[in-house]
Amino acid sequence: MDHHHFLVVSFSFQSHINPALRLATKLTRAGARVTFATTVNGLNKLKTRPSIPGLSYDSFSDGHDGDAGAVKLPDYFQQIELIGSINLKNLLLTKAKQAQKVDFIIYGMCLPWVANVARELHVPSAFFFIQSAAIFSLVYQFLKTDGGVINSNIDTTGELEIPGLPLLRSGEIPNFLRPTEPVFHVFRQHIETLEKHPNPCMLINTFDGLEEESIKSIPDRINIFSVGPLVPGATEEPFICDIFHDSDRENYLRWLDSKPAKSVVYVSFGSLVELGKKQKEEILEGLIEAGHPFLWVIRDHGEDDEVATSYRAAAAVAEGGGLIVRWCSQVEVLNHFAIGCFVSHCGWNSVLESMVGGVAVVGCPQFSDQMMNVKMVEEVWGNGVKAVADGGGVVGREEIRRCLEVGMGGEEIKKKCERLKTTAMEAVVDGGPSHSNLKRLMESLKC
Repeated sequence: MDHHHFLVVSFSFQSHINPALRLATKLTRAGARVTFATTVNGLNKLKTRPSIPGLSYDSFSDGHDGDAGAVKLPDYFQQIELIGSINLKNLLLTKAKQAQKVDFIIYGMCLPWVANVARELHVPSAFFFIQSAAIFSLVYQFLKTDGGVINSNIDTTGELEIPGLPLLRSGEIPNFLRPTEPVFHVFRQHIETLEKHPNPCMLINTFDGLEEESIKSIPDRINIFSVGPLVPGATEEPFICDIFHDSDRENYLRWLDSKPAKSVVYVSFGSLVELGKKQKEEILEGLIEAGHPFLWVIRDHGEDDEVATSYRAAAAVAEGGGLIVRWCSQVEVLNHFAIGCFVSHCGWNSVLESMVGGVAVVGCPQFSDQMMNVKMVEEVWGNGVKAVADGGGVVGREEIRRCLEVGMGGEEIKKKCERLKTTAMEAVVDGGPSHSNLKRLMESLKC
């Protein structure tokens, strides 16, 4: 059998790397050869890399190989396009000379220029959208050349109607759709690239049973492959590919094992969000007042983190009611029997991981697609509740406590979580829609 060689190219952020690597592993298990590539610095930051037959790793320079601190937006997007496109092209040419010719390129968000490199070398390519179909539908309606919201007189400060989506308020529209945002021009470039392509192809990390209407609202001329949820289930090995050390793993797993089923609140705000001291204090007090055991990830906290080392935090830990760690294997935690609720920023990876774990969500969105994600969670899918911030943008302890009462005790939410979990897992098994879509993509390469 001819094993097609895929190159999966990812932006260097953890939230981009995770779904891209999970896609790469699914392709290898379906019989393809896959090279996963990101920037030199991005690959070097990975503490661990999944070792799977058929999967290899490579990198290209973005001009910041040894100095990640020098990366500044918006200039970085111009630099990575200018320097990265040259080095990615050289990588592809080198592989061809070494009898490792790439048959298909899948490129992630923030890397629209990869499509140009692919076209120059006559290699077919597809855009991998790592957020929801609802978000892409919104992005397309905003930025499309013909009749896009951004080029019209439509008032986006009120309520906005987008086909296939619930009625949107201005605060629910992702900030990256504002022309003043550095990444706005990157998203516009993505849409322009899809519009210019004679046969545009796109993969989305979602599944038909979750976002059928949003997927249908995307124009027919874009060939859509929904391939999610790109999350290992409870029966799969949850491979680790983190940029942070998970030094507390044995400790928190042993601690979770000692707790009753569905009794623990898990709190994590991902790899990018930086919470202020006031917000962390309110979360801590809300957790203590709610009375449930909690596992809280405060990334890279040290002796200078006043909240993590406070008397109140120390007392909660000492009494066995709380555990604060620097990082954890989130998929493993969300699939643990002890977890009953997830307090989250509602990044798309976290939303999908909570669904696969069958865990209710308390959403505290911060930026990007998170406001839209929590809207869908609360108003459309019903598997969680949004925590409302005060005028200063802080979610108070009373609000945390209220939301935890709903998330931990709501029978209707629990039923919806179980239904979503079942639908998510049915999508990725042999013969499921996402599994079939991935197979369809690979079959198309034989034509």
